[in-house]
Amino acid sequence: MSIRNSEIEFIRINGVRIAACAWNGYKARGRGLVCVLNNLDNDLRQVPLNFLSRLDASEVLEDWYGQKESKLVSDYDPEKEVVVCFIGKGADGGTDFRCYKIQKMPSPSSTAGIEWNPLA
Repeated sequence: MSIRNSEIEFIRINGVRIAACAWNGYKARGRGLVCVLNNLDNDLRQVPLNFLSRLDASEVLEDWYGQKESKLVSDYDPEKEVVVCFIGKGADGGTDFRCYKIQKMPSPSSTAGIEWNPLA
């Protein structure tokens, strides 16, 4: 299975967790993205989710403001959409990241009240 297909499958399986993470993060810290730390040695089904605010993303991800992913975070509708970013080490030793704007999942605002454990 390709990396992209694995990531899409992860999003499909973890839709409610991702939406709850996004909504709670947005309410606490504003616009941002759900971050999945993806190391090729990891089984994607077992990784924790973290929320990165837009400011945090600009400090962690190289050239953030020059990337199309930055625009995704600026333009998404936090009540209906989620930006999910898979971050790992690139072949050159730098940071590799791929972001997806997801609409076809439980709406983030519908997960209000769902406890989100970032280590689950």
